[in-house]
Amino acid sequence: QMSKWWARRRSSVFRSMLIAAATKAPDDPSHAAKLVWDNYYANHQKKGAFKHLKVADIFMGGGTTLVEGSRLGMQMSGNDLNPVAWFVVKQELADVDLDEVKRLLADIEAEVKPQIMPFYYCDGPNGEKGIWTHKPTGEVMGTHFDPLALKPEERKEYNYEGPEILHTFLAKHAQCSVTGCNHRTPLMMTPLIATKTITVQSWRNECSKCGTTYDVEETEARLAPNIPFFVAPDEPLYSKFDPKNGAICPCCGDPSLNKMGKSQKKKITLSIYIDPVWLEGSSNVGSDGSELGGSNADSSAATEAWNSLRAETVNLIEIRGTAPESLEIGPNGRTIATGKDGGTAKPGTFICSACGKQQAVVEAIRATHKTAPFAGYAIQGYSPSMVSQPYNGKFYAPFDKKYSRQFSLAGNEWDKLKDTDLSGYWPKSDIPESLRATVKDVITSGHGYRKWTDMFNPRQLLVHARLLQAIMSVGTYDWKTREFVMGGWQNYLRGQSMFSFWHVTKDHFAPALSNSDFRPKTTVVEVGVFSPIGYGNWSSAVKPILVGGEWATWPWELVSAASLA
Repeated sequence: QMSKWWARRRSSVFRSMLIAAATKAPDDPSHAAKLVWDNYYANHQKKGAFKHLKVADIFMGGGTTLVEGSRLGMQMSGNDLNPVAWFVVKQELADVDLDEVKRLLADIEAEVKPQIMPFYYCDGPNGEKGIWTHKPTGEVMGTHFDPLALKPEERKEYNYEGPEILHTFLAKHAQCSVTGCNHRTPLMMTPLIATKTITVQSWRNECSKCGTTYDVEETEARLAPNIPFFVAPDEPLYSKFDPKNGAICPCCGDPSLNKMGKSQKKKITLSIYIDPVWLEGSSNVGSDGSELGGSNADSSAATEAWNSLRAETVNLIEIRGTAPESLEIGPNGRTIATGKDGGTAKPGTFICSACGKQQAVVEAIRATHKTAPFAGYAIQGYSPSMVSQPYNGKFYAPFDKKYSRQFSLAGNEWDKLKDTDLSGYWPKSDIPESLRATVKDVITSGHGYRKWTDMFNPRQLLVHARLLQAIMSVGTYDWKTREFVMGGWQNYLRGQSMFSFWHVTKDHFAPALSNSDFRPKTTVVEVGVFSPIGYGNWSSAVKPILVGGEWATWPWELVSAASLA
């Protein structure tokens, strides 16, 4: 499992087939299964019974047959038209020094992390600030320090510890095709971003003043502590425990604790929604009359203006409990539609937020002759100081002006370096017409993805190029070691792309290529790089190559406890 491959079958099946094919059939057919099974766990490398056999898999794919045959001591040969298959299997069977691999990985992080950290640091939801330290002097930088003002050559002198961005949420926009409108509407099926059930310790309490019975919760149950918070109408009464004041009765405000029951674990469902104001979208024209960016074909300046404009109206809403179809969230009867009608798009179509015309998504994008623009609307961060909280240090926050600036400056840096320092570390070719059957016609003609780079946003391209440059150049490692680490980089491409998405109800990241094709998403998730927790980041992408390398050196089998008795 060192790399994603499709339609993988159980290794045990191929191992059994190879043993059966290489074993003389017994005179009594009823003994055949037992003969294969008895040979299954034998040490064939030591025994050498199969070493004279040559096996060819001319459509090797992910390499299961080659790996299992090699374990049996057979002489294996494989072939595949797909170069990714060749690369994957080559690394599965590579003979590398894992200590050297780990040293290279450490050198890569030391090289790349300082370069990209200014684009992924964040503040905690309660104002927690990270610490930037000037390594040569040990000076802790004050609040005036702006890491985004550092030049690339200056960044290695600084170390950062504190909250980081785990995930960035972006939404595709469709530009209205009605003459004179040109409004951009975010393509969101629902305003729901994430929902999560968390557990807190609670006690039952009866108010001594008014007699109301309610739950006293040990800690505050929140996914996003600093955004507007609403409680569903049918949610049971509760209060947060305060060491100084006890618990405030939700009915009369009395702070006394009385007749408290036994402590118990309580599950609370929380949901994050995008404020409907942001769903209204915005014009494709800036204040100076120029067309705004957001597409990979647009200039970094035009995209910076677009990101800044969309960040002006972004906000999130947190709801505790089961949200009704609509919920009043502000003065003057302002409401949010939380149900299926709360979004701006349906499969294949959207309704322009300005003129109200329903249109086909593909037709609207095709008319622009480029990819659809994306804009951020939320981040999920991690703050070490909040690790004891029910959400384990994680939190959501709006993609505001600060995050917009980070995102845009990363794009500006990519524009400056892509044809200079990073020139040799990204693909400049178009997606060949011959690959339409693989990438699907809807990608190249309907959604405007014409170059391989169109499958990534500028910040992702900057990260990938930085990582590849470090893999190829840091230290004095041999090519075999560098190529092995490229297997981890190839895994990271799957997560850090504009085809990754968020499991809303499971509240976690999901990488691209769950199927063997490219499926455009209307909402995507950009994963962090060296973030300390989470799935899809760099450390989780390289973990399989390390585990795979260890297993190749010392393979093991799953066996039943009964077989060991």
